[in-house]
Amino acid sequence: MIFTFYSFKGGVGRTMALANVAELLYQRGLKVLMVDFDLEAPGLERFFDISNQDEEPNKRNIPEVKYSPNEVIEQRGVIDLLLSYKQSYSFHLPNQESENTSEGSKEDKIPFTVEPINNFIVPLYEENDKGGKLDIIPSGCRGEGEFSKYASKVHSFDWNDFYDHYRGKEFFESFREQLLKFADVVLIDSRTGVTEMGGVCTYQLADVVVMFVAPNGQNIYGSLKMAQSLSNPDLIEKGRNRRDLSLVIVPSRVDNSEKKLLDDFQDEFDKKFRKYIPNRMRMRLESLQKSAFLYLKIPYVPFYSFKEKVAVRDADKASASDLSEAYGNLVSALIKLSPELYKKTHPNTGLLYLSSLAGLCQHYSDGYPNNKWKRVFGEDQDILRKKIIREWNDIIPPVVDDLITAIYQNEPIDKSILESANKLITEHINATLDLENDDQAIDNPLKNDNIESDDIQPSIESKVSVEKQNDSFFAFVGKILFGKTEST
Repeated sequence: MIFTFYSFKGGVGRTMALANVAELLYQRGLKVLMVDFDLEAPGLERFFDISNQDEEPNKRNIPEVKYSPNEVIEQRGVIDLLLSYKQSYSFHLPNQESENTSEGSKEDKIPFTVEPINNFIVPLYEENDKGGKLDIIPSGCRGEGEFSKYASKVHSFDWNDFYDHYRGKEFFESFREQLLKFADVVLIDSRTGVTEMGGVCTYQLADVVVMFVAPNGQNIYGSLKMAQSLSNPDLIEKGRNRRDLSLVIVPSRVDNSEKKLLDDFQDEFDKKFRKYIPNRMRMRLESLQKSAFLYLKIPYVPFYSFKEKVAVRDADKASASDLSEAYGNLVSALIKLSPELYKKTHPNTGLLYLSSLAGLCQHYSDGYPNNKWKRVFGEDQDILRKKIIREWNDIIPPVVDDLITAIYQNEPIDKSILESANKLITEHINATLDLENDDQAIDNPLKNDNIESDDIQPSIESKVSVEKQNDSFFAFVGKILFGKTEST
């Protein structure tokens, strides 16, 4: 899954959030690939400089870094990949027949071999005992003596020419496919504002755009306009080949000491951005009885804003506890948007579901089990049985089997079965899972997979009115998505 981290303005903690999210996903056993697409203000690799840490690697779960930041910037990256592709394209120009091929039959994939993407991937962390791995594609080679060349490459790169004459849209579709072959999760650090680079990272590459909003008028206004544009239904139908695009909007740099300003920001944030909450996340928030603002807000901590450090490595320190909790909440929210990622980080999902259901049912006398809950694993209870058997070392305790039977009888479940099954399941989970950092044990995100939400989808404007100076950006996005030159 590809998450693009975006902000309308700079200085809101976007890159720092990406680095912390990457660290946590790595700790949870996922293969993570970061892409520094902020070509004009790169530096993502600086957060992985262990010399900035107070202790040596492995003294406090700090992994050994294979490439230092100074070594990373000596490697080729995004801009070098783009230029390599352009050179290959010029050498292998499509013949006249392919140029005249109708749009409907034109192949989406690049018709020749380009330089392998792994030539640009720089390893940061070795694989951990959970299978986690962390790599980066830097912005480009900009080491000592190379920065002026790098800057020239970036400033002279013509994005409109790339899409018009080098099959740019097809290239990025191929690029997207290649990224997903190398990682469970891809985290892209996007350029701020309304730029061509930002359009590529958000509109074309992302499955989820994680948008950071600071508490001031420009940030809120610009972020709202981008949210409206990214929610345009034409984007899914035509521009993204029916690929869904979700938005996770995160209040950032929140100063908890300014009570009045904090409350005002919360009210405005909830009012303007509530309708963009993904349904999976909405149901989770309802179960926690929290707003998106309270669950996702990233506090402002001057020390970590000043120093390029990964706060979650200092989770045991009081100075980092608030930030660590906030990034942990964000990671949990992002994982739940993908059933595949959730299953990889929560291997006993069937047991967790049963434990959740049994625990909840003990507090109610009428109406349980809920008809919708039964559909989590499909209409056939054998699906649930097979999953539990696989998770319980090829057996299924009688009381757990009784609980499954009771769920599908559509009648209130005997309390003795609930209590006995829940106790047994909890003991088994605690014996087989390390739940120290998992605050989701009594939640069941899978219930969202096959259940139609009761939430009514908000109507979304199909056309977005933007300021005149932004017209060129939306015209460019229109060209990417629809082959149009007018503003969308």
